[in-house]
Amino acid sequence: MTKRLLILSIYLLLTSSCSNTSIRKTDSNLAIEDFSMTHFKNNGDKLYAISSPKSIFIKDVQIYKLDKTEIFFYEENKVNYIINSTKSSLLNNNDFKLEGDVKLNDLYDKDNTITANKAFWNINKFEFTLVGDVVLNNKSVNLVSSKAVFNKKLNIIKFFKPVKYRYLNKSSTIKYKVRADNAYYDLEKKTFRFESKNKRIKSKINF
Repeated sequence: MTKRLLILSIYLLLTSSCSNTSIRKTDSNLAIEDFSMTHFKNNGDKLYAISSPKSIFIKDVQIYKLDKTEIFFYEENKVNYIINSTKSSLLNNNDFKLEGDVKLNDLYDKDNTITANKAFWNINKFEFTLVGDVVLNNKSVNLVSSKAVFNKKLNIIKFFKPVKYRYLNKSSTIKYKVRADNAYYDLEKKTFRFESKNKRIKSKINF
């Protein structure tokens, strides 16, 4: 198989824009240096881009194994969120699994970060699921949860039980601690909403 046919095969598999600076075949697998994939909206605007210094395509199971991974989400052709991980896998050309030091960076507020052990994302959907030791940090807030779902279309993150919230603003004399079943964080308005099934939220306020 010629290099041109190999590149064409990768393009058809990903059904998006890809650029690969170095491709080589190892046994039945395909190693790709400087993996890059960009997906565009119908109007030509960028929707997201995925990059990794190295990827291996396992032909038998149709899985891409990526090293250090970066995913860039765009709004009006400007990056608004970046998600990093130590490694990742792309299954069936749709389902992404990120593992190891997963971190979401909010470029609207660079102090706003969310970390987790793992993350899952179907590239055809707007939702991004973070699992295991999920922590939101910024200048004023520390929130810990077992799971979170980031809806990029709504710019809202839902944190699942158990949720522990602390207000850390050093300039304020009031400090809040909240425990709830779920919490909703609006990334644009920078506001929190808490809820519990029994409609009672355990909270602690120190003056």
